[in-house]
Amino acid sequence: MTHNQEMIDKIRSFNRFYTNIIGLLDQHYLESPFSLTEGRVLYEICNTENCSAKKIREQIVIDEGYLSRILDNFVKQGLIKKNRSSNDGRLWVIVPTEKGRKEFARLNDNSNRLIAQMIEKLSEEEQADLLKNMERIRALLEKT
Repeated sequence: MTHNQEMIDKIRSFNRFYTNIIGLLDQHYLESPFSLTEGRVLYEICNTENCSAKKIREQIVIDEGYLSRILDNFVKQGLIKKNRSSNDGRLWVIVPTEKGRKEFARLNDNSNRLIAQMIEKLSEEEQADLLKNMERIRALLEKT
């Protein structure tokens, strides 16, 4: 086995470990009716000023058709509204409804609780090391 293959295997092993530990493969992400992708789309809608499908796609690598289906489903569920932009009639601005904001708040609270449970048994020094290492991983992978 080559050094490169060993590294690939270790990275893939870590990815499997991490996705399991944070429940990314659960059908209902963070004890919600949403998939991970739907939860992320709702996050972007609730945290992006003048949100549009284009802005969501700038933040999430997602197929345009898949995003469109998610947004249509959110409209049907009463989570979002689409309004024509006053600046550009071709553009739809996506805004969360009160129900959408409540669902997002619930997801956010569940995510915070999950992270708190993950780190509660770590000492302050271990928590600082974890953050430092996560920041280092991010910095390294952003180069790619």
